[in-house]
Amino acid sequence: MIKAQALYKEISGCDYHRICLPFEYEHGYVDDAAMEAAGPTVHDRLKVAELVVWNRDFPAGIAEGDRLKRQHGFKVVVDLDDYWELYPHHFLSAYYRQHDVPGVIIHNLRLADAVTVTTARLADKVKQYNRNVHVIPNALPFGQGQFQGAMAGTDIFRFIYAGQKSHLHDLGLLRGPLRRLAGERHAGMGVTLAGYSTKDTAGIWTSMEQIMSAGGTMSNYQRIEQRPLHSYMDVYNEASAVLIPLEANIFNACKSNLKLLEAACKKLPAICQRVPPYSDCRDAPVLWVDKQSDWYKHMRYLAANRGAAEEMGQALHEWAIKNYSIWPWNKIRFDLYTHIVNS
Repeated sequence: MIKAQALYKEISGCDYHRICLPFEYEHGYVDDAAMEAAGPTVHDRLKVAELVVWNRDFPAGIAEGDRLKRQHGFKVVVDLDDYWELYPHHFLSAYYRQHDVPGVIIHNLRLADAVTVTTARLADKVKQYNRNVHVIPNALPFGQGQFQGAMAGTDIFRFIYAGQKSHLHDLGLLRGPLRRLAGERHAGMGVTLAGYSTKDTAGIWTSMEQIMSAGGTMSNYQRIEQRPLHSYMDVYNEASAVLIPLEANIFNACKSNLKLLEAACKKLPAICQRVPPYSDCRDAPVLWVDKQSDWYKHMRYLAANRGAAEEMGQALHEWAIKNYSIWPWNKIRFDLYTHIVNS
């Protein structure tokens, strides 16, 4: 066992998937007794830690992380699941420039004894700053807690899009197809936007809702407000299928396939844009979108063929368990951590 300390921000979805879940399901790799005996605070535990792991940036700032590493002598693994160069119309692009977020992330990468990333494409970006980079994809504890299969659906066949406001431009890809479907007034079909935040003062969620509701004309439209991370998967419980649009650009190509895994967790069929990173999953049993009309065609097909939809959801579930279960990937992750500590 190793004395490892995970650092994370409780409101960060990235930290939840890349730090919290792996450590929650580490099952005997970490010497928890030794870490608890060190004291109740994180600062107490950093004094005895052999390894410290965080996502993107040291929570107290990279200068403090650098100082503590030199003071206590622990090894560092920095995890990264997003590229640090945003596309120009990302809503955080101005903030990134003003606060030199790319420079901060790169400083963290250089400080690390090793870096873990979600994809080989992102690993290639990291290698110019740290050659000791390892690909460990997102993985889920299928069948546990909120990651159990979905509840029984409703009479309405519901297509869900679940995400954050950074995905406005991805959602724009659905504008035309959703307007076409709304005009047909399908009584047995509905659309759900999940993750909505009433605290958004920039109007981004309002724009996203305009797209998903087809300007208020979509039959059976509903929105689900943002849930806490420990129960965020519950938004899928009354869904029938998952929509996964994604704009093609370098930043998005470096993202993970987490949306596919979430659909698979709930045994839901997915309609997915055939662009990286999703197109890297060539054997994933999903309905691929190559042109705009495919959204309309696939949505009509699934709503009219519920048996086929259930079979596709089950197939996606089995595919994800085979390839992205957290336990085998955690063995790889913590074997790497142990090697770093002992090297």
